[in-house]
Amino acid sequence: MDKTFIILAGHYGSGKTNLAINLAVTKKTAENAVTVVDLDIINPYFRLADGDAVLREKGIKTLCPVFANTNVDIPVLPPELSGVFSASYGGDVVVDVGGDEAGAIALGRYAGEISDRRYQMLLVVNKYRPFTTTASGSIEVMEQIMSVSRLKFTGIAANPNLGRETTAETVLSAVPYYEELSQKTGLPITFTAVREDLCGQCASGIPGDVFPIKIYSKPGWEIY
Repeated sequence: MDKTFIILAGHYGSGKTNLAINLAVTKKTAENAVTVVDLDIINPYFRLADGDAVLREKGIKTLCPVFANTNVDIPVLPPELSGVFSASYGGDVVVDVGGDEAGAIALGRYAGEISDRRYQMLLVVNKYRPFTTTASGSIEVMEQIMSVSRLKFTGIAANPNLGRETTAETVLSAVPYYEELSQKTGLPITFTAVREDLCGQCASGIPGDVFPIKIYSKPGWEIY
């Protein structure tokens, strides 16, 4: 994860928002500025704005759709976005993209600027979510997003979980699925996201990097 510009895209409910928060917190240091961009203008339920307080406490800047989390919920992208996508922008950037091709429309607006810089675009996949229970289903989602965004994925962010019911076996039993997905797409598995308390039970059974994550919440439910 040495790239300074990271895009997280995938199906609804794949866990992009929680991963975006965790990545931003991990990359933030006293010397390094981090900005997190919420391009999820489709789904009103799990938004980066829900974790905004956590990010502010860490000194991480957030750019979210105007009016997000209000009764006047009309998604309008902030004007500062054009500067963030420029190669001259200082610090690291993490982008949370809305689900499927509809959410990737906003990303496509900035495809030219993004292509001019070193970026990493990760396909976030939770094997246990509807429509991505098979490798073919995830590939269909991937192709839809690439077509609309006009950007190519560079890796897979495996995020196997069943919310509160997640166990080490939940994570480990999904390994063959992600290996098949990697083989069929030609994309490397950049990391497997594992809840912090389960890492000790999973590390030896997961090929590649394990990314320990916290589960951040909004009132009423978890952002997993």
